[in-house]
Amino acid sequence: MAKKSISRRDFLKGAAASTLGLAAVGMLGGCSSEDSPKASASTISWTKETDVLIVGAGGTGVCAAAAAAEAGAKVLVLEKAGIAGGTTNLSGGVMQAAGTTYQKQFTSYQDDTPEKHFECWMTEGEGQLDEALVKDLAMGAPEDIEWLASTCGLKWTSVYGHCHVPYVKDEVLADRIHVYEGGGASGSGGIYVQAVLKVAEGLGAVVEYETEVTRLITENGKVIGAEATQNGQTITIKANKGVILAAAGVDQNVEMAKELNPQQYWDDTTQICLCVASDTGDGIRMGMELGAAYVSGGTIDFCGKTGAATDNRNPVFPSFIVNQAGRRFVCEDATYAYHYRAIYQQEMQLQGPTYMIFGASSLEAAGAPWTAESVAKDIADGVVITADTLEDLAGKLGIDAAGLARTMKDWNEDVAAGTDPFGRKDGLEPISGPFYAYKNTSYNLGALGGLKITTDCEVVDVNGKVIEGLYAAGLNAGGWVGPYYPGSGTAVIGTCHFGRKAGAAAAKRSA
Repeated sequence: MAKKSISRRDFLKGAAASTLGLAAVGMLGGCSSEDSPKASASTISWTKETDVLIVGAGGTGVCAAAAAAEAGAKVLVLEKAGIAGGTTNLSGGVMQAAGTTYQKQFTSYQDDTPEKHFECWMTEGEGQLDEALVKDLAMGAPEDIEWLASTCGLKWTSVYGHCHVPYVKDEVLADRIHVYEGGGASGSGGIYVQAVLKVAEGLGAVVEYETEVTRLITENGKVIGAEATQNGQTITIKANKGVILAAAGVDQNVEMAKELNPQQYWDDTTQICLCVASDTGDGIRMGMELGAAYVSGGTIDFCGKTGAATDNRNPVFPSFIVNQAGRRFVCEDATYAYHYRAIYQQEMQLQGPTYMIFGASSLEAAGAPWTAESVAKDIADGVVITADTLEDLAGKLGIDAAGLARTMKDWNEDVAAGTDPFGRKDGLEPISGPFYAYKNTSYNLGALGGLKITTDCEVVDVNGKVIEGLYAAGLNAGGWVGPYYPGSGTAVIGTCHFGRKAGAAAAKRSA
């Protein structure tokens, strides 16, 4: 997939100031509005004018458009690509929420609460999350689910759960992942986008495609509009109430990922990034040019071939993951991005790939992603490596043979004793040969981390001051998802919730 990125020099120094904008700034700093050139909005010949301007028509952008239009604002959405949806289209469209009528209808969790959901997310955030944002999302998610049903026509058909994390208490875990009719499979997120887009356009919101917003326009420290490229021409858009950045993360921008998100950089340069090519961190760059603070985060990485630990209804078969030393290092049946963060760290620390090890006995177990026939094909295709002995397998992989043999011995002894030192719960069965190895490959659906925001989605600068007239939401914003992705349905409910919050907040702002 082609990757578009701004130059390193432009990113570090900031692009040239807009007609009325702030002077160029460094990546982590900015100039104050007092240092900016003074001018009047009347000096610009505006091409277009609206109340609320939204940058990006992905899941976040269409929800922001619907909410702003519901509040009576005139709304214009500018989308760089030729269609709405962005990377949200590639998702399953599932969404997490606690205490909904659908959770009670489809699961045994009759007493789950948003408070427990909040605690679960905060624990998975490992102390790196903005508590106010996470609480706002957890408490507001049930109403978002209802809005999507009553206003947008989504029909919720099932609810399941994400897999455990060893340090998260069982009492705060629950089945919270809501699936709508037609959703749940990769690529069905577009159903959600189109349903919300229909509502937004029905309320008068206008979406213009193949239009790339390139910079924000400010006056006296306030964002008053933006500049964009449309049909090969530069246009200027006046936004009387505010600009909402909904242009995703640094997913396909290698230079920005290298500076801001090392695991995303690893995905972009050595793994498989599935994000749409238009996700190049434009909103984050434009916000940082105005001195916006950036909040770091991890990635949405899942398990490629095996699909392990994406759904708590699917068993994880007897297998384990080893590093270059031939040793285990993570709980393999934990939720997928949790163990993929560990895979990334091990591959960086030991400068070599990691492998999933299994045996002929594993092929008979529940949840096995291979059969005897399919594994033979993958061996022929070079996807799976096999050997009769662990020593020969280690030699083919280039990993420590003694370490691998010891790991297999430990595994079989721990299984026999009914224990696992990493807290694994599933697939605890003996493994016998012949033996197989699958090289782990990350499939990436986006970077976590973005501009710092308030619970009204106002963008905050590096000094903690709100940048008036500027909003960010979804994965253009940071602080509500942390060092690893905490389970399916988190990102998409975030696009809905914070998109709606941003749209409503911008619409009520005085022109």
